[in-house]
Amino acid sequence: MSNKLDDITLYYYPKGDDAKKFTMKQNVISDLYVQYLNGYKPPRTSRISVELSNEDFLRNYSGSILTVNAKFDKEKYWELSSIEQNQYILDTTHRIALLCANEYQWDKDIFSQAYEKVKKANFKYEIEGKKKSSSDRKHKAAVLLMKNESYSTISVAFYDKSGKPIKTIELIKSFQHEMFYGSIIKKHKWFNNREFGLYTTNEELTIRASLDTDLSETSLNPKKSSIKELEGYLRRITYREFNDQKDIIEWMNK
Repeated sequence: MSNKLDDITLYYYPKGDDAKKFTMKQNVISDLYVQYLNGYKPPRTSRISVELSNEDFLRNYSGSILTVNAKFDKEKYWELSSIEQNQYILDTTHRIALLCANEYQWDKDIFSQAYEKVKKANFKYEIEGKKKSSSDRKHKAAVLLMKNESYSTISVAFYDKSGKPIKTIELIKSFQHEMFYGSIIKKHKWFNNREFGLYTTNEELTIRASLDTDLSETSLNPKKSSIKELEGYLRRITYREFNDQKDIIEWMNK
C-alpha cells in the first residue's frame, strides 16, 4: 500500500536558539517542497525524517517513516544570507529526496519538478485552493494558505466570474504546522452569494469573509459541542507567540 509523502523534516541537534531558528525556516521550505509533490505516493513512505550529520546515508524504516542522515555544514549555514540559507535547505532536502528515490526506484522527475517550483516561487509559501463559484455564478472564491517563519495565514481570495481578483481577506492566523489548521481548512464553502469561509462539523464554528466588508467574522454556534469546547478549539488553532515554556503550559491548560 502506498502512502502520500506528506512530510520531510530536517532535524537540527543540539536543541537551542539556533535549532529553533533553523526549524522555523526549514518548515517553510520543506513544506513547500512537499506541497509541490502534488500528493505523490512512494511505496510504504509517508514521511522522511532527516538528521543533519557529516554524511548522507539511509538508515531504516519505522512503519511508513524513513529515517535518513544528511551531510550539513552548520558553520557554513550560519555564515550565509537568509536567501542563501533557503537555498541550502532546499538543496539538502532535494538531495536526500533523490537519494531515497534512487535507492527505492521512486519517480525522480516529480522531485525535480518540486525543486524547480520552489525556486520559481522564490521560497514564498503561498498556495491557493480550487476556486468555487457562488450559487448565482457571479463570483468565485478560494482559500489561500500562506506561511512565513513564524505562522500560517489562512485567507479568502475573491474573484469575479471571469476570474479577475477582487480582494483577499484574512480569516485566521494559525501555527506553522498543519496539525493545527489542517482539519478546519479542509472545510470551506459559500454560505450565501456574498460570504465564503471555513467551518467545522454542523457549522458550530464558522470563520467567514464577505464581499461587502474587509474584515472576517467568527461565529460560535454550540449544538453538540459546548461553548467552552468551541472556544478551546478556536484558541488551539489561533496563533500566539510564546516567550517561554511557562507561556506554552498556560496556553495548554486553558
